[in-house]
Amino acid sequence: MDRTWPGTRRTRPGSQGLLRLGATSMSPASGPFGYSQLLREIDDLRAEDGVTGIALVLLQLKGVGEVNRTLGYAAADKVLEIVAGRIAGIRRDRDRLMAINGSLFALLIRNPLHEGHAVLGAEKAVRLVAEPVPIDGDRARLRARAGISLLPGRATTAEELLRQCELAIDEADLCDETHVVYKPALSAVESSDLEAWSDIDDALRQGEFEIHYQPKIALGTSKLTGAEALARWRHPTRGLISPARFMAVIEGTESVRALLWYVLNNALRQAAAWNQRWPGFRIAVNVSPTSLAEADLVELLENAIRIWNVPAGQLVLEITESALMRGPAESTKRLHQLRELGVKVSIDDFGTGYSSLTYLKNLPANELKIDKSFILPIAHSESDRRLVESIIQLGHAVGLEVVAEGIEDEGTLRALVDMGCDIGQGYYLGRPVDAAAFEARWFQVDAASAALRSA
Repeated sequence: MDRTWPGTRRTRPGSQGLLRLGATSMSPASGPFGYSQLLREIDDLRAEDGVTGIALVLLQLKGVGEVNRTLGYAAADKVLEIVAGRIAGIRRDRDRLMAINGSLFALLIRNPLHEGHAVLGAEKAVRLVAEPVPIDGDRARLRARAGISLLPGRATTAEELLRQCELAIDEADLCDETHVVYKPALSAVESSDLEAWSDIDDALRQGEFEIHYQPKIALGTSKLTGAEALARWRHPTRGLISPARFMAVIEGTESVRALLWYVLNNALRQAAAWNQRWPGFRIAVNVSPTSLAEADLVELLENAIRIWNVPAGQLVLEITESALMRGPAESTKRLHQLRELGVKVSIDDFGTGYSSLTYLKNLPANELKIDKSFILPIAHSESDRRLVESIIQLGHAVGLEVVAEGIEDEGTLRALVDMGCDIGQGYYLGRPVDAAAFEARWFQVDAASAALRSA
């Protein structure tokens, strides 16, 4: 759980913890007020002469807990003060900026020119939060998600506006986006029956699931090396649903096992077919914390590999750094078992789990996958570029292949090529698509070798 200012926690509407921001700083001594004060601020601003509309940008900081654990509480408070000052610097004179607690901020934009005005403010705030903070000879790094809504327009009351922004932040978390603008569909999702989301077993039996494949490209040669297999739920009424939505509901349940078996079998079946046309094609499958802890995970993998006759070395298991850090000793033991089986292991979302250098050096892994929150800013931030270059050098120093996810433009791609990153993945190189579309795009004559030229 993220730590906030002493005596406060992140809470829902009606709780205590509102702190008022000046232009450049935030002090916990300002005194607690409550979400009700934020609602009054919204109503007061609406009542001002000349105000025709308000945009609310709700900004949630991420990684505060990790900073507490690695640098200590006193240093974490300094980091929060510095970050709060950065955020305060983006507001215009007649806008209002408040800290609801140490990790949640509210920016009220007076008479936004359009929705994009609020989006630009959110993007700038997220970038400022992501910039490393020098502290006591070390560097702390936070992340942020932003939820955006407007009044009037999408909301009619202050409470509606706040709730819509909270739903937008939840959506940003689920979809791994830096910011989301509220849309009515988010309220429909919130009010839906939990059973409709959690009945994965029935959906699997009824053929509602499918696998999409996102290419992984060798940056040094521009050639296709493999793909990540991503589960998608084609719901009869909600349309195509990403795992970011349903995994949070089913994590820790028996449905996780059923879903992993489905993804493994379909991905390996497809890999076996593609292997005939593209020898050595590697297929990556995500393994959840629940699956990693299963006693018979190795047996499950061994059976799937045997059924589809795919060389074990062509299966890559992507396991998040945070999942590994839940139980480092047990995780290391399990990864040794996977290495004995012959499958490859990728440390996914690297940089978000605060593993130590010693732990990384001794981990029986093959690949390090840098989280996209580090990759996205490198085209326009020299400090972020240096940080990513250091991670690449670190990965190479301990014998790991390095993958960058989240490549969304040519500038980012070229920067990673210059840094010597091994493999790239992201929308600029190719979006996740079904097997037929993947074949049409990547298995045409010379298509793989021309990947970057035609992306």
